[in-house]
Amino acid sequence: MRIRLICFLCLILCARTSFGAALDSLKQVQKDSVKVVKKPYTIIPRQATLKSLMIPGWGQVYNRQYWKLPLVAGAFITLGVIANYNQVRYVKYRAYYYVVSLHADDPTYIPPATVAVPYEDGVTRDLDVNQLKRINDGFRRNRDYTYIGMALAWALNVVDANVSAHLKTFDVSDDLSMRVKPIMEFDPLSKGMVSGLSLSFNFKK
Repeated sequence: MRIRLICFLCLILCARTSFGAALDSLKQVQKDSVKVVKKPYTIIPRQATLKSLMIPGWGQVYNRQYWKLPLVAGAFITLGVIANYNQVRYVKYRAYYYVVSLHADDPTYIPPATVAVPYEDGVTRDLDVNQLKRINDGFRRNRDYTYIGMALAWALNVVDANVSAHLKTFDVSDDLSMRVKPIMEFDPLSKGMVSGLSLSFNFKK
């Protein structure tokens, strides 16, 4: 009776050990078989175009061309500083130009011949209406040209994002091959042999 009990206990112990080993092996197999599939990054040219149209440089970031972002930001910051420089001085000299100009709303106003205008270098100069008009028109023209430059830079930023996105989605894999070979053909007009090149593309499936 005692021998049977010992044998029974040994059998239970062996079964438990085997079951535990099998369970650990199954967990290891499941862990090895489960692999994280990383979705490839897909660039859509339409998305790149819309992003650059909304915010300059966003399309370049979407295309993962991060090195272009400082160029775009630098261009717009520079143009913005130039536009602000001309706008501030246009407003300043327009006020002085108004002083020496005739007022349509007040026919009785008699403008002075000149007005003292402090320049940016600290020197005050007496300017007449013609001088102030010329200075005022110059700053306004420069400001308007800068705004046009900003619009062109914005458009160039959109075009660059669109073209770069199309180039990144262009198929340059091994499935696309090109073959160039020389050819010799008979020309019935000249009644002689004509040499040339044959260019063929092969798209593999």
